[in-house]
Amino acid sequence: MGTADAEGELASLLCRAAAIPDLEDDGRWAIIGELHRRTDRSAFDAVRDLVRSARVRDRVLAVDILAQIGYPAGRPFAADTLPLLIAASQDEHEEVIAAAVAALGHLADPRALPAVLSHVGHPSAEVRFAVAAALPAAAGDPPSQHVITALIALSADPDSDVRDWATFGLGTQLEQQDSDVIRDALAARLDDSDDDTRGEALTGLARRRDARALPVLLARLDDDPSTLVVEAAAALAAPAVLPALERLKRDGWHTRHPLPSVLDDALRACTTDATNDGTASSCPPA
Repeated sequence: MGTADAEGELASLLCRAAAIPDLEDDGRWAIIGELHRRTDRSAFDAVRDLVRSARVRDRVLAVDILAQIGYPAGRPFAADTLPLLIAASQDEHEEVIAAAVAALGHLADPRALPAVLSHVGHPSAEVRFAVAAALPAAAGDPPSQHVITALIALSADPDSDVRDWATFGLGTQLEQQDSDVIRDALAARLDDSDDDTRGEALTGLARRRDARALPVLLARLDDDPSTLVVEAAAALAAPAVLPALERLKRDGWHTRHPLPSVLDDALRACTTDATNDGTASSCPPA
């Protein structure tokens, strides 16, 4: 394909995607996925120009493309992308801000952290959700206390999706971080009104072998537990939950859930812990 043909195809793709009003439309994201695979400078330059468009829909599209453009070649435009996304994260329209914050998460560059953190208290739940999802990726190693504090705040957000992702970030994505403050924040979500948030909180405590996880886990295994609850059992590896897991196996839990291997993982973890030289504790104290 000649240069003119390639540029014509690029312009056509951008126009088609920009013409789709629903930002979650599968067709729009299929086009964006195709543009993510472009590794040529001309494609990046066209998207860079689009991010300065007067139309909100164009700017959102540009940011969604910049999030992962060039990934087959190792993100060759990452250095040029970062300042564009940081600038877009200060847009006056919440749709652009949310897309830019999400894109900064994909970039996973700690230099983006101040821009992401600046929106922790944004009035839009969509923006706060993007912050919760982006923070673990942009946190750096080790993550700063600002990241931990922000995720703890977002784990108590009024919006259930924000709570869910913040609790997942705090409990699982940053599982190497452990403190009484983190454990208490996770424990505060054990009775959350949202089932996924409750599951993420339980899994986060189980990963840290917190004693508060065991009674909650036993109670939830008594019902028809979610996959997250069974994952928590695998993380806790407590022999005390073995009878409940064996009952789930007999009752065919694994035939009704999308990740059937999780139950076998939990059974194996708890059995291993029970037979580990006879020295393993069912749940070490916090």
